[in-house]
Amino acid sequence: MAALLATAILGPLIGIRQLDAASNAEVRLSSARVDLDTLVQRQLGEETDLRGYVATRDPLFIESRPPGGEFDALALGVEARLVREGIPNAAATLEDLRSAHQTWEDQVALPLIRDPGAADAYKREAQGKALTEQLSRDVNTMQDALIVAEAGVQQTMRRRINTTVAISAGFVTLFALVALRYALGRSSAQWRFERERSLVDALQRTLRVPGRRLPHTQLGSAYASATSEALVGGDLLDAWHAGPDSGWILLADASGKGIDSARQAAFAQYAVRALAAEADDAADVVGRFNRLFLQTFDDPSSFVVLFLGAFDARAQTLRYASAGHGTAYVRRGTSIEQLPPTGPIVGLFAEEQYTTQTVPLAPGDLVLLATDGLSEARDAQGELLGEDRIVALLRDGPTDPQALCDLLVRSAEDFSGGVQDDLAIVALRVVLADDGVTTPFSAIGGSVSG
Repeated sequence: MAALLATAILGPLIGIRQLDAASNAEVRLSSARVDLDTLVQRQLGEETDLRGYVATRDPLFIESRPPGGEFDALALGVEARLVREGIPNAAATLEDLRSAHQTWEDQVALPLIRDPGAADAYKREAQGKALTEQLSRDVNTMQDALIVAEAGVQQTMRRRINTTVAISAGFVTLFALVALRYALGRSSAQWRFERERSLVDALQRTLRVPGRRLPHTQLGSAYASATSEALVGGDLLDAWHAGPDSGWILLADASGKGIDSARQAAFAQYAVRALAAEADDAADVVGRFNRLFLQTFDDPSSFVVLFLGAFDARAQTLRYASAGHGTAYVRRGTSIEQLPPTGPIVGLFAEEQYTTQTVPLAPGDLVLLATDGLSEARDAQGELLGEDRIVALLRDGPTDPQALCDLLVRSAEDFSGGVQDDLAIVALRVVLADDGVTTPFSAIGGSVSG
């Protein structure tokens, strides 16, 4: 049993490290594609401004975007990134691209700026168009190479996720068989069932990275799964540091239930953490995650509802982006403010846009986030607990975040007679003095009311 448990835990941990590496590679390749697009747009913008100047002689056209070394510096940065990622022929293609732009500046832009009415102006403009087309072809060549590289990374990520989940499911089955044998020997069905629950719970915890309390906050959390046979669900809560006075908080709800939903939730945690390491804007991270999610999961019924916030203790702000998340509130004394969604749920269309909202937070203010398992708890008559009851519980509830989370879980269970849907709650209270203790909380733990 000890050997089986050790193997079950080590396997997913290795998978997590491999998946983190693949997620970071996906982010780097996506950033390189954006930089290549920026090069093309800059060349087209400079060419358009030059034509405007030649046609009108208005110096404002060339003053707003003067030719110079910015293009070359950006191209050198892209070249270094592509070489590091091992993209074939990256150095030669980028050198050709830089050469085309330099020729355009020397033989087209600068002569036309000096004498826009020269006899050979039309000829130079035609030469400039040809050089721009050459530059675009070079960029398209690199974009195609990046698409191939991204496809390889995505395939690796899908394979590693599926492998980790398959190994976990295999060990769950194995543990169940071993537990069944022990239970039959002792004639205790209840003992067998509880052992299966504890083993699966231990395995589930290995699939998630533990969250940590953010600076200058008190943090409370609660989690309950609708899958009674195994504590596996698609709701996710997480928090991690971005600096000594800042950090991220994430609450997500993946579609479906059970192991498939847990797989999406685990992917969301790894991917959002990796993307947030490369950006400081919540909307940018959510937008990139939306595109990555659509590239990874082919099932059109798969989606994720999430809330991602960047907390800055020094500025006393929470800058958040919400992908269709409803239950999000700030309590200031007895005043309750709802934090509305800033974009649609993740998994609909790749071109969806998200915005970032800034919420000021003073010491004593409390942020509450909960998945729809709270608001959609139903009583015997089918009536929902609803947002109004949640607001009332929040307004009159305790100031201690953990006590508030425990109260909300008990209220939902009392109202509905038990957990009917995966439920995750996190409460964050801003404090003036930080005790310096970064106590971890489990991404699927917290408090679960019995």
